[in-house]
Amino acid sequence: MSAEYTIRHPRLHEAERLAEVHIASWKEAYEGILPDQFWNDDAYQRRLDSWRQMLADPAHRARTRVTEVHGTVVGMAQIGPPREDDVDVEHELYMIYLLADHQGNGASSAMLEELLHHKSASLWVLKTNARALAFYRKHGFTPDGAEKDLGEDAGAEALAGIVEIRMVREPQ
Repeated sequence: MSAEYTIRHPRLHEAERLAEVHIASWKEAYEGILPDQFWNDDAYQRRLDSWRQMLADPAHRARTRVTEVHGTVVGMAQIGPPREDDVDVEHELYMIYLLADHQGNGASSAMLEELLHHKSASLWVLKTNARALAFYRKHGFTPDGAEKDLGEDAGAEALAGIVEIRMVREPQ
């Protein structure tokens, strides 16, 4: 576990590293739950393309933070406008990922609080992800009763039975 970290905005040239961390953190968190297609070469290329697009957009960069340890990016978090109309919050937490070797040092909490401050927010998390659920509860999020089976989207049959729940928090 690394004790020294810096939270900052991502830089334009960091798309490759962000894609690497994104894929690696997904594999660490979801191997055995999600199909391997989420961390293969094609997945990396999709993430790389996505990060290049996001980093080219100043609004996306402004809503994104990275965790850096000794000059190397080891995590990322991003917020944006809520994607659902049925939840009354200021932001949605789109992602927060930190490589396993760097978890437990406060970096995830620091990214979350720097992005959200004390504002209301929502997020989606796997219903069975006890560690993530505990982390979000610690930061004032509670389930609001909304659930979705990831396999219900067209072309996502391999994800059938994997359920996400929505959590929300009031202004802190």
